[in-house]
Amino acid sequence: MTKEAIVIRVECLVCGQRLMDKEEDATGKVQVKCSKCKRVWEVDLGTDEFKLISGKPIPRRKGV
Repeated sequence: MTKEAIVIRVECLVCGQRLMDKEEDATGKVQVKCSKCKRVWEVDLGTDEFKLISGKPIPRRKGV
């Protein structure tokens, strides 16, 4: 009997564009470029942590 894979959608933190799909048990780090805002992200697949590699800094709202 085969185990059904659970696929999770990974989206850009800034614009919400789909970066990739990953399986639930995926691990490691991947660098992905967003096709909409052109920022390059390093995504840790095991912990879902994002690190901005290049592109405009993330805009911050006043008072947050």
